[in-house]
Amino acid sequence: MIPAIAVRRLDKRFGATRILRGVDLMVEPHERHALIGPNGAGKSTLFNLIAGAARPSAGRIELYGADITRLAPAAICRRGLARSFQTTSFFAKLSVFDNLRCAAQIANRDRMRWWQRYTATREGDEHAEQVLDAVGLGERRDVIAGTLSYADQRALDLGLALASGAHTLLLDEPTAGMNRAEAARAVELIRAATAGRTLLMVEHDMDVVFGLADRISVLVQGEVIATGTPDAIRADPAVRAAYLGDIGEAGDAARGAAR
Repeated sequence: MIPAIAVRRLDKRFGATRILRGVDLMVEPHERHALIGPNGAGKSTLFNLIAGAARPSAGRIELYGADITRLAPAAICRRGLARSFQTTSFFAKLSVFDNLRCAAQIANRDRMRWWQRYTATREGDEHAEQVLDAVGLGERRDVIAGTLSYADQRALDLGLALASGAHTLLLDEPTAGMNRAEAARAVELIRAATAGRTLLMVEHDMDVVFGLADRISVLVQGEVIATGTPDAIRADPAVRAAYLGDIGEAGDAARGAAR
């Protein structure tokens, strides 16, 4: 099976500083894959490289077998990969629906012709309506996006990625800044909204990671030191020594919830 995302021997240097050191990472189609590691491990740098926001010093990145290593972010997005950021990114003065409508129209633009413009717009609106319900914002359809609660803003951010038509999603700390109840709701939303899609996420909340991910990769000092199921990662002595430590009862509860 061709991986959804394949990162092969990826290096990134900033001057004399080597941030990523020959990273290999495979994300299978339709799986939810978490990337974890301590601050400064290179997680955001790796996300930037996959999304096209930066260029690697060496190595190759593939999306369903196609080389995207040197493509611009817009070109990668057109191939079906969308990214959300640690901070929300949307049009604060537009309504929730109009934000989703913009993303949906961009997704449809390659099919638009001057004599079909109205049809394409109608299709985009229908898609935006579907995404609106998928991310649980149906009752906030006409609310100005900038006035949403933080948790709803993150839901809208996910909706924008879905409305773009992406089959592969990069989520950067999707529950950052949320309380426990908000994070639990976000996990359920992500699980439902990304069904049938491929997900690679960076997340520091271990309850979220062990409750959502099918597989986990651990990045430490620019190198992937382990990849495996949540149970395998929890039990890996090298991972525990380098990053997890003793995650205790909270981790056990999260593992139980994932089953």
